[in-house]
Amino acid sequence: MARLIDLSGKITSGMWDYNQLDLGGAVLPPVEIRPVASIAAHGFDAHALQLSTLTGSYLETSAHLIAGGPTIDQIGVEAFIRPARILRLPTAEPYTLIRADDLRRCDPGLREGEALLIDTGWGRRWNQPEYVTQAPAFARSTLDWFLEQPFSILGLDTPVMECRWADRVDADIQDEVGSLLAPLYERGMLLLAPLVNLDQADILEGTLIAFPLNIAGVCSTPCRAVFVEGVRWPPDSSGAA
Repeated sequence: MARLIDLSGKITSGMWDYNQLDLGGAVLPPVEIRPVASIAAHGFDAHALQLSTLTGSYLETSAHLIAGGPTIDQIGVEAFIRPARILRLPTAEPYTLIRADDLRRCDPGLREGEALLIDTGWGRRWNQPEYVTQAPAFARSTLDWFLEQPFSILGLDTPVMECRWADRVDADIQDEVGSLLAPLYERGMLLLAPLVNLDQADILEGTLIAFPLNIAGVCSTPCRAVFVEGVRWPPDSSGAA
């Protein structure tokens, strides 16, 4: 039987959020999970949830940055099950800047319409204090490599893709910081991030199943993502999302 690897980080009250970054004045609600009914008192159990669309491991469309882009409820469910390949990088330390040559050395030979899942090892730090502010990021020079790849879904085990800490660490890398997400969204990709447990896969080819919540009018929602190790479905990966 194929091994299933859960790629979704656990959502808990008070967990990490993006408020540690400069959000241009926006404030995301802190995650809160609280009981509103109990079996003892009411005969049934229920909880209230406070979260944002950028909570936990989420699937995101181009509407995050591009006005008029499709919202998550407008994406057909077939886009959420894709043949997938893991690109495994050396385990990243805090403030690691990943460059194009790093990706080329580990290139998994992606085929049209597959999901690309990038393993930096950062998923092991889920909910640790440095998880957002010191996370590995991708240099501007990686954009050409990403644009060459025929993926439908880009999955990352880092909570940020673009470098947000260069000015605090090394002024010499300022020229390697730049926008990556907008050009990738313009080509119609879905983003799945941040993930956990990619480093547990022994076979780096399989199937990604990532179903977001069916919420109307939003660019992203938390999802439960699973990697089916060694099994490709559908076997024809030609249709990009």
